Amino acid sequence: MHMMKFSTRRLLVVVVVLAGLLVAACGPAPLGTSWPAVTLIQDQCGETTRTGILVAYLDRVVVVNPANGRGMPLLNPTNCETRQDNNGNLRVWDFRSGGKQFFTLPLEISDEKMLVVSYDQHLIQVNPTLVQPVDGNAAGVPITTSTGHVVTDPVLSDDTIYVSMSAKDVIALDRETFDRRWTFTTEHGVWAKPLLVENTLYFASLDHNLYAVNAETGAEIWRLDLGGAATATPTLHDGKLYIGSFARKVYEISAEDGTILNSFDTLDWVWGAPTIVDEVLYTADLVGNVYAIDISNGMREIWTQKVATAAIRPSPLVVGGVVIVASRDQKVYWLNARDGSIRQDDEGNPMVRELQASIFSDILLIEPSESVDIDEPIIVVSTTANNQILVAYALDNAASKWEVAYAFQ
Repeated sequence: MHMMKFSTRRLLVVVVVLAGLLVAACGPAPLGTSWPAVTLIQDQCGETTRTGILVAYLDRVVVVNPANGRGMPLLNPTNCETRQDNNGNLRVWDFRSGGKQFFTLPLEISDEKMLVVSYDQHLIQVNPTLVQPVDGNAAGVPITTSTGHVVTDPVLSDDTIYVSMSAKDVIALDRETFDRRWTFTTEHGVWAKPLLVENTLYFASLDHNLYAVNAETGAEIWRLDLGGAATATPTLHDGKLYIGSFARKVYEISAEDGTILNSFDTLDWVWGAPTIVDEVLYTADLVGNVYAIDISNGMREIWTQKVATAAIRPSPLVVGGVVIVASRDQKVYWLNARDGSIRQDDEGNPMVRELQASIFSDILLIEPSESVDIDEPIIVVSTTANNQILVAYALDNAASKWEVAYAFQ
């Protein structure tokens, strides 16, 4: 009876986390079934370089100014002045698909071209200066005879685009023509972004395997059964791959031949990619535990802390002596890297911040620089609440800085 309860609880956790994707796998995804995909992006106009936060969510791709959370103004490339519409209003970076939904981040093909891959397998080319479809083709070019949908970030090389499919398979497309170069068949979906290292593409699948294939030909180099589904990009460190799985393990694997070198048992399923800093691996599981593991010689536990009350999907952010994790329980936690305890601010209050909805996307760290007009490091997290898709906090004391709604200006 105890085992039945445990299995049901684990199943419910994953169903909640994946509900949108599982429902959408058989047809068009209703708006609201995904979470924001976020990263940092730079542009340059004349002598000016700007860093923005690129967000792909629902049917829009936007760029947000890290200094204030407002839309990043478009610049005229001839004089680098801000663009205005016919009514004199400031124009900001805001691409609207007109019906397509995005689960993944765009690819920067060139200074004049950005590629957005929609959930329903269409490749849409966008002019990043005008934020308009190239040649007016807002519908994009379909990826034909493919299974499932696109729910994880594609990967770009000098001549190829690698796209993972939610039902099964990874495909390689010509970067210029979008012609299919090869297809690698898996037994289940690939929901993790592949890792490209020189001429080898590594990716994990829900079919329990971690694969290494020749990036040029798609030929299999090796495969490894992880004992459970894997939903994260492997982390490469010192010639070894580190990845967690639903087998309740984190593995240390030879990147050369796929041999398991060491493993570490976790208390529950691991979703996100591990973070490695100074020979310490940090990871988390789907019931809210956070782990610090010494990988300098094998895999030895430093500490394990039960931090959150629900699943931790994003990879831990580790900076200085701080580990930051975010959870489906709608909270962000600042931890001491030495022992995993919750940090306190200058007034002795726990550095835990509650948001309006679950947090699934990885946390961004943004530091002051010539391209970012901020006076202290900040972190940015995203939620599934339309009126709070981005929230920024000071790194040092968790003070709130700004937040962004889906209908941002």
